[in-house]
Amino acid sequence: MIVSALAAAALYGGGAAAEQRQAAKAPESSAGRPRLLLLLIRQPLWLLGIAAQFGGFAAHAVALRSGPLATVQMLVALELVVAVVIVRIWSGRPLSRASWVAALTVAAGIAAFLVLASPSGHAHAGDLPHHGMAAAALGAAVAGAAAVAAAAAGLRAAGRRRAVLLAVAAGLGDSCSAVATMAFSHVASHGVIAVVTSWTTLAVVVGGIGNVLLTQTAYQTGRPLITLPIISAVTPVASVAIGIGLLGETPRVGVAGGVAAGFAVLVTSLALAFLARSAPPAQPEAAQQETAPQQETAPKPKRVPRPRAACRAPAAPEVTEPMADEDLLELAASGR
Repeated sequence: MIVSALAAAALYGGGAAAEQRQAAKAPESSAGRPRLLLLLIRQPLWLLGIAAQFGGFAAHAVALRSGPLATVQMLVALELVVAVVIVRIWSGRPLSRASWVAALTVAAGIAAFLVLASPSGHAHAGDLPHHGMAAAALGAAVAGAAAVAAAAAGLRAAGRRRAVLLAVAAGLGDSCSAVATMAFSHVASHGVIAVVTSWTTLAVVVGGIGNVLLTQTAYQTGRPLITLPIISAVTPVASVAIGIGLLGETPRVGVAGGVAAGFAVLVTSLALAFLARSAPPAQPEAAQQETAPQQETAPKPKRVPRPRAACRAPAAPEVTEPMADEDLLELAASGR
């Protein structure tokens, strides 16, 4: 269980770092559009990241079969640290000690929340009754609508606010896909006809594509120290909230555990806020390279040469005495 969970964390983190690196290079005009996926699917590094995510999912499933949910999720939460390490190595900029502490605090807060708030068991083991399927549909719809609203607000924002909102949208989209997948797994046990006629099939397909698009749009902001921790925190919190609030799952602890879980959420939120404030602006070097040539090649004002003094016409001879008519006629005839 430990080996599989750590392998899942490494694969999840490596895949997220590879996807973020490639998505950050995509043009901003493709944000939130299917064109973004068409651009990314041509990139080998992005495909490698997707393959790593699938490998992490397989290792995660093996770990969940071998050990308790809380322990597995605590180890898998280390994917955030793995992703941050890879991103910092690629960027060539060292991470400060305070940022390292904040990243580790986020991972520890997620793990503590999952340990404290995870239900002791599914309320409907083996199968979901009719009202359980309706609750799953409501949970998926609520998470999906919230993801669309956050994405719409994020696409109209800029800077850190854009990265935060899009990361929240991606986390909510992941929760929507998780709820739809859970419902689909129960429907799949009833045969092919049930799969074809169930709403869960369409929800899994549409939710999966939408979730990938939201995640890559969040990565496109080029602020991994904001997007990676927020997605890692929003997904489990929203999933547990849907499970407890709509699916009838009961937490494994009482009031004290609920207070501790709330404290874990508070500490995680503060660590996320610190990472968001301390994260460097997206691609600062590129911005400097863009502004430097403009300063160097700025046209200097041309000096307009002063016109040289025009050749002065010879001064007319001073007339001291009145000239006779004959002299005036002779002067006019000479052209002077």
